[in-house]
Amino acid sequence: MKQNLNRLLSCCLLLLPLTTTAAELKIAFATDRPPYCFRKDNLDQGIEVDLLRHIMSLQGHTIKIITIPKVRLIKAVKDKEVDAAATVQDNQDRALYFSDPYLEFQNVVISKSHRAIELKSMQDLAKFSFIIWQDGWKNLGAEFKARYRPDANGSFPKNYNQAFNQLSQNKMFWADRVQVIIIDKTIFEHHQRLLAKEFDTSTPLTFHDLIKTKTAYNVVFHHPELRQQFNEGLKKIRANGSYQKIIDAYR
Repeated sequence: MKQNLNRLLSCCLLLLPLTTTAAELKIAFATDRPPYCFRKDNLDQGIEVDLLRHIMSLQGHTIKIITIPKVRLIKAVKDKEVDAAATVQDNQDRALYFSDPYLEFQNVVISKSHRAIELKSMQDLAKFSFIIWQDGWKNLGAEFKARYRPDANGSFPKNYNQAFNQLSQNKMFWADRVQVIIIDKTIFEHHQRLLAKEFDTSTPLTFHDLIKTKTAYNVVFHHPELRQQFNEGLKKIRANGSYQKIIDAYR
């Protein structure tokens, strides 16, 4: 009887909501993606980091930053290695809790003007080598995903290249190892300044009008109360102007 009662109590405890007691939260970020997430002077910083830090501090939480490859972000939350992961897309996994969108990336398609490349549709990309971020084939809509997803052997079309991090992605473009780069505009402009001593980043560029919409990103949590706290904090900082100040600080 006592053993059964203990089991019942244990089950009830598992169903209780997370307390709002302030805690240190482990939050995973994609490896080195300035100006969104990077380490400088032994400090973790960037748009994503500052937003998460500020929003969760409104509930008294601090955050411990864990950097891992982008492809492992959601799995790390599902396996409860971390409390949350930043800047992921909602994959409709109902075992997890995705926040309201908190960042939008304006992805752009760029070539060097001297190449005189004409791109009128995504289909035209098939004629040129291009580089995108890791698993980028998943993020640009159904047509792009169908065309550039890996085959049964894990191989991509010959003109598709993806970079482990966005520093190497930018270097490959400026070193002329690919003809076209697909990248978030803010990330591109950051690296354009960063790499100016290594490459001639002042060369004229052509921005091809292929991506019409911004890509929204969420934070994923393994507990609904943390998701609720984040969403409430996000609304507050959008309303009081703190959100835009954090964005503008990195431009």
